[in-house]
Amino acid sequence: MNLFAEVTYRFTNTDYIDDVSTTYAPDAYPAVGANGNPTTWFLLQDRSYETGTVIGIKGRQRGTSLKNDSYVSLQVGVSFNLQSYKCPSH
Repeated sequence: MNLFAEVTYRFTNTDYIDDVSTTYAPDAYPAVGANGNPTTWFLLQDRSYETGTVIGIKGRQRGTSLKNDSYVSLQVGVSFNLQSYKCPSH
C-alpha cells in the first residue's frame, strides 16, 4: 500500500488567467443577445450581481497588474497492488 501527497505551486507569465488585471474591458462583445437577455460572457465576467449591487463598471479598476497570476494544486492518493509478483530467477 502506498500513500502519497503532492503540492504544486505554478507561476505564470500573465495576469489574465482569472481575467482580472487593471480595468474592466471595453464593450468588446455585446452585453445583450439577440433575444434581449444578457449574454453568457457578460454574466460570467462580473458575478457581483449574484450578491447584490453590480460593481463591474467599464473603466473601473478591478485588479492590480503588479504581480502575475499563480496557482496551487494539491493531490492526495492511495494506491495498492492487487497481485504479488516474483522476480524471474536465472
